[in-house]
Amino acid sequence: MLRPSISTMRLLVACAIVTLSAPAAVARDDTGKVYRCETKDAVSMQQDGTLSKLIGEAALKPFDKIVIDVSNGHIAYPSVATLDEWIVETPGGSNDDYVLYPKSARRFGKTAARAVTRFIRLRTDTQPRFILVTLSYLVSGTCALAHD
Repeated sequence: MLRPSISTMRLLVACAIVTLSAPAAVARDDTGKVYRCETKDAVSMQQDGTLSKLIGEAALKPFDKIVIDVSNGHIAYPSVATLDEWIVETPGGSNDDYVLYPKSARRFGKTAARAVTRFIRLRTDTQPRFILVTLSYLVSGTCALAHD
C-alpha cells in the first residue's frame, strides 16, 4: 500500500521540478547577444531614507564596463576580473527587456521577487541601458551591443 504512494509522490516531485525550471529555460535568448555597459550614475540609501550621490560614487567603479551575456547569464566584471552566473528572464517574453538575478536566489525555493535582493534590469530597445538595484544602492548606465 505504501508503494503506490511513493511512486505518486515521485511523479509529482518530478512534475514540479520540470514546471519550476521551465521559465528559466524558456527565458534564454539564443541569439548570443552580449552587451558592454558603462556606468553613468549611482546613488546609495542613507539611514534616514534619503539618497546620497557621495556614497553611491563608490559603487560606480565595480560595475563600470561590465559585460552582460543574455544568452547564458554570464556577467563579467573587468574591474575585479570576475565572472558571475546569473539567471536571465524576459518579462512577458519581450526580446528587448531582460531581468537578471543571481543563481543563488533559486536555492531558497521562493519566487524571484521574494528571494532577490539584487537584480539587473537591461532594456535593449532604442538605446540599451541598465539599472542595478540592491538593498543599499542603485547603479545605472548605458550599454552597447558588443562585437566579436
